[in-house]
Parts: sequence; C-alpha cells; structure tokens
Amino acid sequence: MVHESAGWQEVAVAGALIRVSLSEPVAVIRRRGAPDRVVTWADLPIGTISPRVRVAAASSGAWVLHTPATADEVMDRDGTSSRVKSTAIHISPSGDIVRSLDLVNVHLLGSTRHGLWLWSGHWDVNTTADWLKVRELLVLDAGGAMNRTSIDRMPLMAFEGESSAHLVVYASAPEELHDAYGGTEYTYRYLQIDLPAGDLPAALRSGEQPCTPIEATSIPGWSEDDTPATYPLAAGNPRAPWDRVDLPAEQMKAAVDAVCAQFADLDAYWRTPQGDTSPLADGVKETRIDVIGQWPVTRVEVSFAHPHYPQGRLRRTYRVFDDAGRIRSVQYASIHLMEDLDTGALPPVGNARNTILDI
Repeated sequence: MVHESAGWQEVAVAGALIRVSLSEPVAVIRRRGAPDRVVTWADLPIGTISPRVRVAAASSGAWVLHTPATADEVMDRDGTSSRVKSTAIHISPSGDIVRSLDLVNVHLLGSTRHGLWLWSGHWDVNTTADWLKVRELLVLDAGGAMNRTSIDRMPLMAFEGESSAHLVVYASAPEELHDAYGGTEYTYRYLQIDLPAGDLPAALRSGEQPCTPIEATSIPGWSEDDTPATYPLAAGNPRAPWDRVDLPAEQMKAAVDAVCAQFADLDAYWRTPQGDTSPLADGVKETRIDVIGQWPVTRVEVSFAHPHYPQGRLRRTYRVFDDAGRIRSVQYASIHLMEDLDTGALPPVGNARNTILDI
C-alpha cells in the first residue's frame, strides 16, 4: 500500500529542540533537565484535502506549513468550486502556537528574522517577460501578523545567513541550449538580495536593493546534505490524530472515482495519432480495479497480469482518504506505477501470497 510521508523533523532554537511530526498534528519540545512537552493542533481547519507538511526553522521557533497535496480547487456542497487554502502555525520554544489561516495558493520560500516567507498566486512563466514580473510575497511573523512585499523577479528562496537575511531570485529567464537531437538544456542564473535588518519595504527591487550573483551550489538547501534530516517514527513517539473532517458524500464519490480513473485503461493506456494503443508498461494486461471498504478506510486495489510474476497477478493498493477522512492525492499515480514496472523496482515473487504479489 502507498503511504504518505511519516517521521519527524527537528528545529533547534533557544536551548530547545522542537521535533515536528510530518504525518500528525503534534510536536515535542525538549529541554535539557526538563520533561518533554507535547503540543498538538488536531483541530486546525486545513480543509478536506490531505496536506503536505513543510517545516522551517526560525530564530523564534518552528514553522509548520500545511498545503493541499492535490489540485487548487475542490467542489463545495452546492456544486461550486472554491480555492483550497493552506494554513501555517508557529511553535515557540515555550510551546505557544500561533495560527495563520486561509492562505490561498501559497508556496514556501523559507524563513528569516522577518518571519515565514511565502509566494502567493499562480505564476505563468511561458515567456521571458514572465520571469521579470512583479510578484507579491507574504511574510508571516511569529505573532500572527501578515506583512506584504513584492519582488520584480521570480523568487527561489529566503534564508537567514550568519549576519543578515537574504532573498534569492532568478536573475532572468533560463538560457536555452538546443542539441542536435532536439533536446534542450536550461541554464539558470541567480541573484542574492540582502534584506534589511528591520522592517521590510513595501516593494523590493533587484536594481535598488544590495544584491550579488550567486552560484547554485552556494544556495542553502541546494545540496542534499543541506536539507533537513527526517527521523523515522519509533515506538513510544507521541501520537495525536487529526479531528475527523465532515466530507460531503459527493466529494467521497469523486475521490474514489478519481483514483479508479487513473487506472481505468492500463491495458490500452497509450494511443498513437493513428489510433494504435499499448499498455501502461510492457506486459501489463487483464487489469482489474476493486474498491474496498467505506470512508474513511476506503482503498482501491489495482491488479493485473505481468511477466514479472506469470503464475499470478501484481497488485498495488491506494488509500483514498487519510485517517481524518481527507482526500489523498493520486496525481501521477499511474505514471509512478509505470516507472516502477519499467525499471523493475518490484519485490521478489517469493513475497506473493495466494497468487497476489503486492508492489
């Protein structure tokens, strides 16, 4: 069965270690010589879409951003569409939690002394000019206030340096290099803008703020060695399940149908301009889709014959909803299955049970 990310990320601040769960609304604050303090936010209204969780360290504590893991819109009870909203919380070393709700179409840039940096809205980058448009940025402070500024370049990330804070932006549209075989390679250039120590101006301009070119390898987090470590779940870790959501029946059905639709035509997934078809991956045939269980434990089982296990069938199982009843993402699920089949990333046939090999 395919599962969402699980584990913990840690933020060290002011003599405390804040461990934040990536799958449940719970954090543990540890101080030397003091008992662990557990804080939760199980009632946080994050909507009906199962979230992605991002954790950012700050000098004031830990930021936790919940963003929807699927599309930007869902259907309301009356059949109209509405924006899926994100939420952010700030956890202080003392255990205080400050909530920021109703953040629409936001993406995490990072954190500085000014707060949590988010870019907002949908940005098209189909032309060179699109990379140089003025864009709004949101900066949430630890007290819950929302500040706004703008930047005249596509932003990449915000971070706190040893002595000052910085915003990294793309200097321009990427340069394209075409090879003799029709392929294209892109080269990106970046600028590091120095941010003021105090309040942010209403607008940041790359030609007015102090800024310098920066290589990609110098950008924090560019290397895997710079990314926050994720620690696996262990026995005895505190648990805090989300409050169950009120999911309308029409959204339940739509979520199940969306998973089934991903795999409805595995035997004839690809179609040429001439109308010829081929399966999702070589050897896939006799596909079967079964829906098992009621909300929120509904799962979709996709099974098929394949040369990897000619005596039986391969099967992949998807949970449609998370434990709180929110809709889980199935975006690119069929493509991920194809990649596993094409690369042979499959368990040994000895793991099969009753002629079914779960993959």
